Amino acid sequence: MVGAGATGMAARFAERLEARICERADVAIWFTEEALARARARHPSLGDRGHAMTPGADAPAMARVPYRRGEHFVIGHFGSLSTTRHLGVVVEGLRRLIGKEPALVQVVRLEIYGADPDAISREALRALPPGVADVKGRIERDPKTGESGRDRVLGRMNAVDCLLLLHGTEPYCAEYIPSKLYEYLWTQRPILALVWKNPQMSRMLTEQRHIAVAADDAAAVETALRGLVDRWRGVGLADSGRASPYTVDAAVQRLVSWGREAAARRGT
Repeated sequence: MVGAGATGMAARFAERLEARICERADVAIWFTEEALARARARHPSLGDRGHAMTPGADAPAMARVPYRRGEHFVIGHFGSLSTTRHLGVVVEGLRRLIGKEPALVQVVRLEIYGADPDAISREALRALPPGVADVKGRIERDPKTGESGRDRVLGRMNAVDCLLLLHGTEPYCAEYIPSKLYEYLWTQRPILALVWKNPQMSRMLTEQRHIAVAADDAAAVETALRGLVDRWRGVGLADSGRASPYTVDAAVQRLVSWGREAAARRGT
């Protein structure tokens, strides 16, 4: 992605490299539809030699943990946070929901796994009633069972009621889909994603019956959480039963197909 945070010498090098790829490559790959569209706009000669590939991820090696509804409605966030990918809008939506139904203080829990929250997230979390947010930090290997930190994280992903996915709010997000999305999809748990100006990412989520809202829309977050809590109380939030269609094998098959088409064009 040319211009995605690069400046000065790095940006100029990226521009020259992209131009050469678009001019000479038989097959050129970008990882989102928007990134491909912008590259074509910069280099019209690319034509149909450019493709957008959804890389995906393979299913985890460990067995999925069956979901069971617990005492609380648990929202789980897994991964890094920053001042451009923070919990501020989520917390504001949750705060509004609790303000309209104070009894939810006893019901809703926001669990945060991974690195320490950034400054904006820390400040936002102070607005929630005590006990609602739980900063878990990094999960390490269990010395008693020998279970790795990675497996423990995957187990917890399978157990929460809703997985929270934060896209970020930087301009390059229009050309970027976080790898965490592919990991989340394999859990088959409901996903609430805050998406920044990326219709492809929103479409991928809604096609798998998850929820995508604008990354700066606290009212939409409140509405989504209201619906999830109501479902949790009623029929429940069972696993979707839908395996992720975004696999490494599917990506490789597309790449092979494009390679064959390119070879046919060249007559080789």
